[in-house]
Amino acid sequence: MRCFCRIEYDGSAYAGWQIQDAERSVQSELESAFTTVVRRPCRIVGAGRTDAGVHARGQGMHIDLPDDIDLKKCESSVNAVLPDDIAVFNFQRVDNSFHARFSAVERCYKYYIVSRKMPLWQGRALLVTFQVDWKLVQENIPCLLGRHDFEAFCSSGSSADNKVCEIKYAGLEEENGIRIFTIKADRFIYKMVRSLVGTLIDIGRGRIPESLDMIIDSRDRTRVGDTVPACGLVLEYVAYPGVE
Repeated sequence: MRCFCRIEYDGSAYAGWQIQDAERSVQSELESAFTTVVRRPCRIVGAGRTDAGVHARGQGMHIDLPDDIDLKKCESSVNAVLPDDIAVFNFQRVDNSFHARFSAVERCYKYYIVSRKMPLWQGRALLVTFQVDWKLVQENIPCLLGRHDFEAFCSSGSSADNKVCEIKYAGLEEENGIRIFTIKADRFIYKMVRSLVGTLIDIGRGRIPESLDMIIDSRDRTRVGDTVPACGLVLEYVAYPGVE
């Protein structure tokens, strides 16, 4: 039977989601844990490939398991085998046509920014100590909404031919001294969110005189700002029709 579950992980110690030849990956740890519990080779499919150092709170995956398996016991056993920085939860049976990547209708990322040294956020947020006009940043964020070609924000190394994404929500909020940039879309391209955040910050600090919509329309990578570090990025949630 085909099963779906969500994964939460701290990506600090991993070379990303996808299996690597010589480095640890989230996918390899999960497949090893499931193989140990089910006692047969297991292959999993994730909703997307997070980069090295990127975290996740609600990544999605599917796996084909024996029909007679107890999902609650399987979840508990897999979590017992997994390292402390990876966890699975919300196991459920899905239709055999379900696909963790292609059935997804929306993905949500959050990027965390702090303006002072905060030990509890070390390795979880970008520290910005220079002056930024956050009002100007806020004014540029609505430019993201809608359907656009984000070729300018696609890092080299991407294999995607289609750079068009539909942004359904984008916003910046502040909670207890932590700024949180949230973005939801039908899809994202390689390093797009980190590139967008870096560009918004560079606009806010005066390093880029152009507005964000001008940069999007240009499709010119050379007009984009710095790509911010992976540590502050979290894949918050992947949404599917009829699946929690």
